[in-house]
Order: sequence, then C-alpha cells, then structure tokens
Amino acid sequence: MKAPDDHTGATPPEHDAMAPPPEPGARTRRRRTGALARPLLALLCAAIGTGLAVLLARTSVGTTRGQRLDQLILSGAQDHQGRLSHYAELAVGTVSVPIMAGLLALALVLVLIRRRLSLLVPLVLLVLGANITTQVVKHLVVTRDALGPGIDVTPNSFPSGHTTLAATAMIAVVLASGRARAVIAPLGVVWTAAAGVGTLVLGWHRSSDVVGAIIIVAAWTFLVLAIDGLHTRHRLARDTDRPGRRRRRGDASRDVPDSFPQPAARSAALLDLRIGVVDRVVAVLLGLASLVGLVYGAIALAGLGLPLDLQDTAQQTSSFIATAALIAGGTGSWMALVLVLRTPTSHRSSPGDRVP
Repeated sequence: MKAPDDHTGATPPEHDAMAPPPEPGARTRRRRTGALARPLLALLCAAIGTGLAVLLARTSVGTTRGQRLDQLILSGAQDHQGRLSHYAELAVGTVSVPIMAGLLALALVLVLIRRRLSLLVPLVLLVLGANITTQVVKHLVVTRDALGPGIDVTPNSFPSGHTTLAATAMIAVVLASGRARAVIAPLGVVWTAAAGVGTLVLGWHRSSDVVGAIIIVAAWTFLVLAIDGLHTRHRLARDTDRPGRRRRRGDASRDVPDSFPQPAARSAALLDLRIGVVDRVVAVLLGLASLVGLVYGAIALAGLGLPLDLQDTAQQTSSFIATAALIAGGTGSWMALVLVLRTPTSHRSSPGDRVP
C-alpha cells in the first residue's frame, strides 16, 4: 500500500501547539464596524433632535392649540404649591453665572487630570454651539404672536436660555468625568430637569421653551459624539493600516495579549470600544425610568378634555405634573443614550506610556 501523503494527512497534535496565533484581522474588522455604528447612530439622533426642535417650535409657538396648551401648563405651574414646585424652584435658583462657571471649570479640571486634552475641543463646541443656537433661535428665528384669547402677550421665549445653560454645564461634566459619570449622570438628569421645571414655576418660561432647550442641547451632544466617534474610527483604521506606527513609548508590547503580535493589532487592542458594565446598567435603569415618565406624561396630556379650559384648576394641575414627567423622561432618555453612544476611551497601561 502507498503511504499516506504527509501534506494530505491530519496535522499531528504536537503541530497544533506550535501553530501561529490567529490573525487579528477579523477582530479588527469587528472593531471598525462597532466604531462606525455608534457615531452613525449618534448622527441619526442629532438629526431627529433637530427635526423635533423645528416641529415643536411650529406647533407650540405657531399654532393656537399649542399656545393654549402652553398657557394651561404655565398657569398650573405657577399655582402649584406641592413639593415638586418647591424643589424645582430651589433647583432653578442654582442656575447662576458663578455656579455655571464653576461647573464648566470642574469639567476643565477633570479633562486635565485625566489627561484627555482631546476632549477640550468637543466640549467647547458643545457648550458654545448649544447656547449660541438657543440665542439665535430665540431672537432671530422664532417670533411669537398671541393667536387666541386668554394667551399672555409676551416676547418670544423659545427656547429657554436658563435650561440650555444648565443642560450644557451638566453634560460637559458628565463627559469629562470618566468612570464617575455613572454616578454624575443620574444626578445631572434630576438637577437639569428640576431646573427646567423651576423656570415654569417662576413664570420665566413656558413648557415648550424648556423642552426645546433640552432637545437643542441633546442634538448638539449627539452631533459632537458622532464627530468624535468618526475621528476615533479614522484613527483606529490609520493605526491598523500602518503597522510600523507605534503609538506608545517604550515597550509597545507591554500589557498587550500575545494573540496580538503585530503593532497594528496592538493599537487596535488599546482601543476598547465596548461600553462598561456599570455604564450599561445605569443606561438601562435611566432608560426604563425615563420611559415611564414619557408614557405617563403623554397619556396624561392626551387625556385632557377638549377644548382646553384655561381656567380649569384640575386641568392646570394635571397638565403641569404631566409636563414635569415629560421633561424628566426626555432628559433621562437623552442621558441614557449618551452613556451608550459616547466613544469609549483608549486604555493604556500607565501614565508614562501616554502619547504627549
């Protein structure tokens, strides 16, 4: 009989142990796909937010029905005497120039401590972009005329500058805080929503002004996350396609698994695109709580009898509580999406290995 050909026979077990490790190409492709999906979703959320802001302005400011609903909610907020209005009034009292400057300074300090200087430009773009957009829309784009009886005749106040300032300061701290964001994010949601509701209680703004401000800040947040995510994907692709490039000083192989023998694979390994377990848990809990608020608020507002009676105390109170639930639910949903769609940071073994 003819001896079996060594090339067609089964590989002996001892040869498997000496086989080279699998190429990291498939894993790198998966990382690239994940790095692309997140910014595209963020960009979609930014587009949806922009559309919602336009729709809200046209319906709440530009229609009689929207103005009547705003007036009903405002009356209920100003007449409310419960704990909700008390805490909301305290929260809006903290939206002052010194406190906002302190929060933005805290975000800057966190960026410097964490040596994440690449965050400075996105955070500045987010804060300035959202606040400038609010002022431009309020003073140059949207105009307000009383479209029916019982509607207060006032200058346009859409969107709320106080709410925009509070929301941008809060999101800047969250994005700059690193692992502490899991604790800061829920606290920021409560404070921002309460500050927005407080502007209703004090009669500074209508409900659409507050909701519009939160939507504008959310849209800018998602736009910045999309830009940052696309930049991260470009950097990952560049480092993978240029195997001779070393992103770390000293021994680039330190703390890198043996299954990533090439420098390009090491660069890909340093960028962990997975969301941490704590962030995922907080995002899920925030999302569920926010969904409850959104559903309750929507059902309560839909249940108001038509036509709206602007002098009905029961309708005023019900509409105000429903709106507060909608504001809290919308703010929480925005923050939950931020925790999911933000670009994870690259992991390096020690501060001495960081690129200057």
